[in-house]
Amino acid sequence: MFISANGYGAIQDTVSSKNCYATLPLKVFKLNSGFGFRLHPVTGEKKSFHKGIDIAAKNEIVCSVLDGQVVKVGYTPIMGNFVTVKYGNYTVYYAHLSKLYCVVNQNLYTGFPIGLSGSTGRTTGEHLHLTVQHKGLPINPLYFLADILFRNDNELEQYLNL
Repeated sequence: MFISANGYGAIQDTVSSKNCYATLPLKVFKLNSGFGFRLHPVTGEKKSFHKGIDIAAKNEIVCSVLDGQVVKVGYTPIMGNFVTVKYGNYTVYYAHLSKLYCVVNQNLYTGFPIGLSGSTGRTTGEHLHLTVQHKGLPINPLYFLADILFRNDNELEQYLNL
């Protein structure tokens, strides 16, 4: 999958309306690794379950996909530097960041820079790892992104609070 845009908030990657809108986390969206079972690129484990997606990025600004609130900022040996943002009943993890631009409890607006892509933690190279959870259970981030990008403001508000 490859989506190109003229910049954050561009017609190609953003749907907007008067109150609520969504955008992709990067200006260019090139999927490196999908959600689900795969051969783990670092450990070599067969049928390792990937709870998110990996998007190609090299020194790119990572932006909030919706209006939300930062609930956690930190570092783990696997995710590296990460930011966790709450959007209604959905939680999104932005991981492997080289720099963090936000703090816990900060309110974010759609398109707000939350960090810079990187290769911190357990990686084979620089990229953005995106995990999405609905009520604590992992869901495919591609479905989430498609759902938020193609809903009007009223539908989006209802979707986020289901």
